[in-house]
Amino acid sequence: MLGRLLVMDRDVTSRFAMKARLLSANHRVDTANDLSEAAPLLPQSQAVLLREDDPERLAWLVSRIRIRSSAAIVAVCGAGARAGAFLAGCDHVLDPLASDSVLRARLRSWLPHATADLPGFAEPGAGFDHADQIGLITDDATLSAEWRQAVKDALGKNLQIVSAQAGAASLDDRLAVVLIDAGLPGGGLQQLADLRARLSAAGRGAALALLQHVPAPEEEAQALDIGASEVLEAQLSESHHRVELIARLNWLLRRGIESERSHSDARLARRLASIDPLTGLLNRRCMAVEISAAMRSDNGFSLLMIDIDRFKSINDGHGHGAGDAVLRQVAAILGDVVGGDGKLGRHGGEEFVVLLPQGDPTLAVSLAERIRHAVATRRIRVSGLAGSAELSVSVSVGVGVSECCNCPGGAPDDVLEQADRALLAAKAAGRNIVMLARERRAA
Repeated sequence: MLGRLLVMDRDVTSRFAMKARLLSANHRVDTANDLSEAAPLLPQSQAVLLREDDPERLAWLVSRIRIRSSAAIVAVCGAGARAGAFLAGCDHVLDPLASDSVLRARLRSWLPHATADLPGFAEPGAGFDHADQIGLITDDATLSAEWRQAVKDALGKNLQIVSAQAGAASLDDRLAVVLIDAGLPGGGLQQLADLRARLSAAGRGAALALLQHVPAPEEEAQALDIGASEVLEAQLSESHHRVELIARLNWLLRRGIESERSHSDARLARRLASIDPLTGLLNRRCMAVEISAAMRSDNGFSLLMIDIDRFKSINDGHGHGAGDAVLRQVAAILGDVVGGDGKLGRHGGEEFVVLLPQGDPTLAVSLAERIRHAVATRRIRVSGLAGSAELSVSVSVGVGVSECCNCPGGAPDDVLEQADRALLAAKAAGRNIVMLARERRAA
């Protein structure tokens, strides 16, 4: 079953007719004649479908429902009563003559979307810099001018106009709402579907709305099912629709901002799950995924296993705070040297790993030598148990290469073990050394 809905209507015939339509759409439905009957049902309702022809009584009912529930309030009314419904405080309006397909699609769009709380994100971050602008995809100059003025008058915002050819590729990241002209060549539904797919692939959130020049129930239902948050009449730009336009754009902005906040939190959570908190490098789990992907590819690759020499003596002599400082500074040095040539991560403890996308032993050893030299020639300042000190630090590097006829054990699943063995050999040979498999490259 879908969401639980409450139908409030003093007319018993229309009340039960709406209940039957909602039940056929697989919703759980309660009904009430008045507020006294509705009150005990409100806490469990996701939305209230409210039919009331008297504007003053409608406003009174909405105010009382708001006290008892955070459910979305949908006014069931004709076109002539929509502005009054929004003035009364309703969230949405629904034409009682809407087709079943439109009714179902609109409810799916309007009902609260269930979202799982992300660990560590129970409260929104105070520094969230949300998108709050509105854009319109159209090639119609008249429509552009009318809606630019309407949005400016309604919300005081500048409407960003984007051509159909430019489409999603040129949309500003600050857009929380994107309106799509249904009259575009080839139809607005294709633009809507493409934009929804692009946003999803990019991990971005925005509220999308289709602007219809003429009512088309089938197109309306399709747009909502594709992922539009709303379908609006293009004529809402006319000044006598100002109240309705303000209400609908504000709702779209709230939906878009909430969607982008959710996507932003999810992006941050994914990033934090892949980052080592001390050094800011990719963590072991993330590097394991990257290495596994490299092993499954047809291309050769190289691994550099890097270990800070005599790191235990730093912890013992200067304290673990100093040891952490050394890890952070060595990580920064490695990042400067590796740059965009490969993936760099912390493997654990004082050990780091670099994944290179080539199976070229000459390139791999060359990078390893540059890393070893950069660390050895840098003085690292720490504050520890013995006060401030400048330390000389060195690293040993083991290099493993796949698909390389010049080095033994070139099978991809042997590369990690190959690099580990080379690192152990470098340590045994005196440290501050780069070792390729069983070959020694001395400092």
